[in-house]
Amino acid sequence: MTPDDGEPAALARAMLGNAVGVKRGENVVIETWNHTLPYATACVVEARRLGAHPMLLLEDETAYWRSMDVAPAIGSWSKVGDHEWAALAKTQAYVFFSGPADRPRFMDLPDTHKAQLVSYGSEWSRRARAARVRGVRSMLGEASEQQATAWGVSGPTWRSQLIQSVVEADMAAIRRDAERTEAKLRRGKTLRITASNGTDLTLKLKGRAPYVDDGVVGPDDLKVGHNITISPPGYVAVAVEEHSAEGMAIASRPSYLRSGKVEGGQWELHEGHLVNFWYTDGQATFEAAYGKVGKGRDVLSLFGIGLNGALAPGVPQAEDQEAGAVTLGIGGNLQYGGANRTPFFSWIVIGEATVAVDGKPLADRGKIF
Repeated sequence: MTPDDGEPAALARAMLGNAVGVKRGENVVIETWNHTLPYATACVVEARRLGAHPMLLLEDETAYWRSMDVAPAIGSWSKVGDHEWAALAKTQAYVFFSGPADRPRFMDLPDTHKAQLVSYGSEWSRRARAARVRGVRSMLGEASEQQATAWGVSGPTWRSQLIQSVVEADMAAIRRDAERTEAKLRRGKTLRITASNGTDLTLKLKGRAPYVDDGVVGPDDLKVGHNITISPPGYVAVAVEEHSAEGMAIASRPSYLRSGKVEGGQWELHEGHLVNFWYTDGQATFEAAYGKVGKGRDVLSLFGIGLNGALAPGVPQAEDQEAGAVTLGIGGNLQYGGANRTPFFSWIVIGEATVAVDGKPLADRGKIF
């Protein structure tokens, strides 16, 4: 990646200042891969400008892939060492740029290999919560040239859109909208989603606590263990009553699934279950993943709404954060407090939708009420 002049510094200010609120004297770890190194080093400089103490961790792409050839017993070296755990325990803020850049190659690895390579994740999260680490994960790590090619999008445009939606985000507005949305979804009983493309869907709520990502990790977030925010920010999601979905949902934005890009999804739902589906593009991609799992895969389990007015429509890996865009998910929702245990999850996104909670407006064509 060759970023435009000024972009890395602006991104670093937003991530360290807005997202995790780095203070003088704090320890900051910045983890990166080669393709996001210019942004990571900008975070190092910004941390020093703030009077903090940065540590840069680099995973080298070439060494990563070469390690699998010369040390095929992946489980023996993919675990986190005691020295890294020690650093995490002494860290107040953490900035993460994910990798590898060659994400398509990673996804083609055998499932056993992928599981070993990411097996540290749950333990890392547990320790980070216990240490009250304030973390931010940048989606720029996903926006590599290899992944852009796989999805048929422009890499420079993708990265520019992500950066714009971070540095130009109205954080005060996102926070206000998040608070109002969270309260309505927590208290509400019925959701109705409509759109000019023919979407008309009704869902029931169960008083479950919504998941809120307003782009800032504050004291209240640390109390409940929500210590990692995503950059770009702006999203609220809730696990809905799993047997309640009735109607038709039609996507107006692409979905960038693990199995590939899909567009024009049309879901017909009855008593919470997906009874028919069609895609204008990517039908085989969806069906290949859908066909590998059984019970629970067809349950409409999640509702989400985006809050970021600086985010362009349909940005890969952030398509669900566009202001007013509705995300509907089928499959597992345990991490959101739901009851569906299947490991499968897929979604469609409806931009410029109208959403009502108990007959009162929540969103209309990009505006949050």
